[in-house]
Amino acid sequence: MAKDRIYETDDGIRIAPLSALNDFEVAEGYPDIRGWRVASTDGQEVGKVHDLLIDVDQMRTRYLDVRLTKELAASPGDRDVLVPIGTAQVVEGKDVVRVPLTAERFGLLPLYDHGRLTRTHELEVRRHFSLGEAAAAAAAGTAATTAARDFYDDEGYDDRRFFGKRRPVREDEAIAARRIEAERAEAARVDAEREAEVRRDAEVRRDATKRVASENEIRVPVQPDDAVVLKRGDDGRDEIIIRRPTGERRA
Repeated sequence: MAKDRIYETDDGIRIAPLSALNDFEVAEGYPDIRGWRVASTDGQEVGKVHDLLIDVDQMRTRYLDVRLTKELAASPGDRDVLVPIGTAQVVEGKDVVRVPLTAERFGLLPLYDHGRLTRTHELEVRRHFSLGEAAAAAAAGTAATTAARDFYDDEGYDDRRFFGKRRPVREDEAIAARRIEAERAEAARVDAEREAEVRRDAEVRRDATKRVASENEIRVPVQPDDAVVLKRGDDGRDEIIIRRPTGERRA
């Protein structure tokens, strides 16, 4: 964990960019929105998600760090602004995040310089997103009677509103998965049919061999004390002679 990138707010809350937290990553099943396009309510692209600001102690995302487009920044170099995570939403089926501000209003957000995150800066951000009641309470000092973390006890900072359920599988991905599963099932079926056919052929050959053997053989039971002799005939017709002991010898 890069400690020099962890900012401590005025009331002791530790905030850090996700990119600076080596031991942190987006949970499996949720989209990593870094690099996604950001759109305003009037349909304009205002920038891209550059990073996420994480409440290290509570393990919650508090802000989107949005890097403005060159046109909206209207200044040389990069210009980033902060968006409270709970105010934005993912556009279904697209790698796009929509914010509840017009492009013009978006360009008026205070500059985020990746330095210390002050409460004054956060209050100014909240004002743009109409988080007025919580901002007024914090500014008036009424939060002194409650826990310091009450500053983020607002829907505008609830990352569950943004991420919601785990990201559903896209339709094309689902179709591809079903196709692969069907192909595997078909291949397994073909292999099973081939194996069954090989077994049937082997059984047929064994049965045929047994039939031929039974048709060409005459089997005579032989006792353990019988003597079996092969007599060659002069005319080419051989004989098998079985000599059995007399009754007395057998007894």
